[in-house]
Amino acid sequence: MIMAEVGFIILRHVNSERTNQYWIHSYNCIRQHYPENIIMIIDDNSNYTFITDIPLYKTYILNSEYPGRGELLPYFYYLHIKLFDIAVIIHDSVFINKYIDMK
Repeated sequence: MIMAEVGFIILRHVNSERTNQYWIHSYNCIRQHYPENIIMIIDDNSNYTFITDIPLYKTYILNSEYPGRGELLPYFYYLHIKLFDIAVIIHDSVFINKYIDMK
């Protein structure tokens, strides 16, 4: 298990081209301000015909075994797969626009 100080969890549900662009932008915003932090993407029953594969760095994608549980999933998986000490949990349509000191 890899332990990092601060990591990000993105809850993703893609069901259209527009929502596909949201998760990509959310991921890119994190990478712009936190280039080395671990990101865990929890996919909540997305339609993979709409998902664009992009290069991901220090990122893990987890397909939820509990589809449709929405906002509870990041907390559940954070407690069961603890990749980092501090988790910043966001939805795939949330964009981090500047660096935030999490310490």
